[in-house]
Formats: sequence, C-alpha cells, structure tokens
Amino acid sequence: MSTTFLGKTRFSSQANEVFRFATDEFEALDLENEKFIERLQKLIEKHKTHQLPRLKELKRYYLADNNIKYRKDKTDEDAADNRIASDFARYITIFEQGYMLGKPVEYKNENEDIFNHITDFSIQNNEAYHNVLIKTDLSIYGRAYELERVDGDKDSTRVSLIRLDPEQVFVVYDDTVQNNSLFAVRYYSFSDEENTVRNFAEVYTTDAIYYYSSDKESSEGKLLHQDTEEHNFNGVPINEFANNEDRTGAYEAVLDDIDAYDLSQSELANFQQDSIDAILVVAGNPYTGTDENDFDEEGNINPNSRLGVTKAFKKARVMILDDNPNPEGSKPEVYYLVKEYDTEGAEKYKERLVNDILRFTFTPDTTDGNFAGVQSGQSMKYKLMASDNRRVTQERLFAKALMRRLRLAVNIWKIKGSEAVAYEEINKTSIVFSPNVPQNDNELVEIIKALYGIISDETLVELLAKFTGIEAEVELERLKKENEDEPTVTPRRPVKEVDEDDKSNLSEQE
Repeated sequence: MSTTFLGKTRFSSQANEVFRFATDEFEALDLENEKFIERLQKLIEKHKTHQLPRLKELKRYYLADNNIKYRKDKTDEDAADNRIASDFARYITIFEQGYMLGKPVEYKNENEDIFNHITDFSIQNNEAYHNVLIKTDLSIYGRAYELERVDGDKDSTRVSLIRLDPEQVFVVYDDTVQNNSLFAVRYYSFSDEENTVRNFAEVYTTDAIYYYSSDKESSEGKLLHQDTEEHNFNGVPINEFANNEDRTGAYEAVLDDIDAYDLSQSELANFQQDSIDAILVVAGNPYTGTDENDFDEEGNINPNSRLGVTKAFKKARVMILDDNPNPEGSKPEVYYLVKEYDTEGAEKYKERLVNDILRFTFTPDTTDGNFAGVQSGQSMKYKLMASDNRRVTQERLFAKALMRRLRLAVNIWKIKGSEAVAYEEINKTSIVFSPNVPQNDNELVEIIKALYGIISDETLVELLAKFTGIEAEVELERLKKENEDEPTVTPRRPVKEVDEDDKSNLSEQE
C-alpha cells in the first residue's frame, strides 16, 4: 500500500499498460503445456506488481480511505494529529454513473425477432443494474469487465452477464491495428481451513476456457492445468469496457488535489484541538503557594504547593494571583499560548481546491446557489456542457462494448437453433442513451405545444413520454380508442374534403 503523500510519481509507468501477444506466436502455443503456464504466471505477476497497486489505491479513495490516513506521524507526540479523509471520489463516481445511466439504455432494432431476444436478454440479466455496476467500475478504475456464460443444460440459449472484479482480470490483445482480444485471464487465491494458500487462474480464449490451480501439497504456488471446457461464443467471453482511451478513472487526475484538501481539513481540526489544549502561561512570578514540595511523602499532591494551588484554581475556574513576597515586584499576567489562524485565507484555499477538483473532473457543483432552482433548458445545457462533452465520449466507448456483448450473445442464440437471429442483423441495433438531468416540465410542455401541427402525432407523443411516463405506442392507442368511442367529436386535425363540383370549379378558375 502506497504511503507517499503529495510527492513524486504516484503509480508505476506500467500501471495502465495494455498486455499484448503476437498473433502467430499465440496460435502456436499449447495452453495446457508447461511453457504457456510459465508465461501465464509471468503475466499475472506483472499485473500484480505494476497494475494492482494502482487499482487498489483508486478503490481506497472511493471508500474514503485516502492517503491522509497513511501520512507519517508528527514528530511532536503531544500535538493533535487528525486524519480527515474527504469523499470526493464517491461523489464524482455517483454523479457520472447517475448522469449517464440514471435512465437505462434503450435498444432499437427493426427486426422484431432480434428485438425480442435483446429485450428478454436485458430483463433476464437485470441489465439496467448490471450496467450501473460496470459504469461504477469504469469511474473508479478506468476499466471494467464482464463475463458472458450459458446457464442451464447444453441446449440452453440463456446467456448470463457476470460483473468481474477489475483487480483480478486482464485481457491480452493481439499486435494488429484491429486490437482483437486473444485471451482473457482471471486469477485469484484463497486460504483453506488449514491456512494453506492456493492460487487459481482461468484463461478464456475464443473457443474454450482453461482452468489452472496450484498444487495443495506444494508451497511454491506453481499453477498446473486442471481442466478445459469448450464454449460456443466464437469470441473471448470476457468483455472489457474502457472509461476513455487512456483507461483512467473519473477522479484519478485529481488525487493530489484531494490529498491537499484532506490535509487542509485535517490541519484545521488540529489547530482547533490544539487551541483547546493550549498552554497556560502565568508570567510575573506570582505567589501561588507556600510549600516548595509539590508532593508529600506518600506521593499525593500537596494542596499548599504551587501544583496544588494551580489544580485548585483550575477546579474552581478562578485564579487569584498576587506578589505578596515581592510587593514591589512586577504584576503577574495570565494568558493562553495559541497560534493565530488565517480563517479567511484558509477558507479561500479550500474553496479553490474544491473548484479545481470539480472543474478538472467535469463535475458540476450542485451546491452552487446559481445551479439550483427552476432554470431553462438552455441554462442547464451551459452548466452541464463540460459534463456533456465527457459523457458523449464515454457513451460511445460504452456502446462499443455493449455491441460486442450482443454479438457474443447472438452466437449462442443462432447456434442453438434460432435461425431467425442473424449475426448481420444484430449490427443494425441502435443504442440510445438518455442523460439523467432535471427538466423544467412547463418548458417541455410549451415546446411540444409549439410543435403541434408541424410534426407528426407519433413524434409528439414520444416527446410527451418523458413528461407523462406513458410509452408512445400506448398513448397512440388511447387516442385511437377515444376517436372510435366518440366519432362525433371534431377531429384533432380537421381536413377539408373537396367534392367533384368544387374540383371542376377550381379547374375552370385556373
């Protein structure tokens, strides 16, 4: 665990490296052979040494276990040493996740069979919540992983989605410009009832899963091939998501600012505590007792000593000082020895840090008085413009991974006998993201009213669905039923019918 605080490089230069393999070299390897297992263990060790520390530290910040907790102790053991960690990481993560996926992703495909498969797939996997877990990992680690697997017997077509821990997974890509995944690795370890640590690893290729584990009787932890299981996904069934092209987390760039804020908050708490415990200075050689010995023979405080009188003053919360032995001497003076604190300057400094943290993570300050209240949609757009720019990029990368998810799943649907589901058709799927932002309902209704007569009824009810919560198809059916039940009612859009005589008159006039 890193203990470096506001100093030098935080992570290894290889902390976010993408692992690669030459395609021809990988194809020549036997994954059950000891030679490959040795290379696998080297990859795992490299991930543990260079990449895992970064991932763990980013997760610590999400849990408000910031580096301020691991700051070196003060040299003065009697000085206050508070360690206050802020929760900016979680705040930024929850904003990003809610803004992008607060409203679930929608799929559209004109092929009814494919659309029904996608809908069932989404419902069975509670995809809306699964996507939230993936997005949370993206904001924390900058990368996220999911496993697709077939549940049930050999004839089952039910594909399940499982979120994998980014601290235990990595994908190895080929050396081509297509950046194809060659295989994925999931590794973990645990101790049994005898406290014997066993290591496990799973390698997922385009057509099989290879299982490895260390020998229980061996203390070296060397992996041995245990089993191989074929699959029909026709691709590596572990899907990697990226938060951006650099695979960095939402708050990774402002960790130093968060540390600086934590330090400022902690030192303020230290100042207040030290002020309470400030040293009392009694100047002027006051007369405070006649007995020179503070303690008697039994070790008890002598009530007529300087220490005894001082404790009595403190208990009575009254202090009486005089210079009786030296009536011509200086007058005694009592005061607390405290440091001065620039409250205004400190608050300005913290405010600047907060602004930097939010600005550099493209997170709006919702506590800003100008942000709250009823505002026009245009005003909200300006306030969220930076967040929108970031969100759009993230949505495109997220959609890319969602499409790969569907392409893997459709291979199972097709292979298991559903001939209507074609791989080519799945590529025509549209993925729709709806940013989760507060809306001015009155403004939305006025816009829709202004569009009446300009655009189709179907488009109007699609817009109204955001306000009413009623799907467009349902609303159109209701309108149709109303017109059928009340045929005498004037149509919503009267159309003038022209009879044959009128047509003749019009022709003559022309």
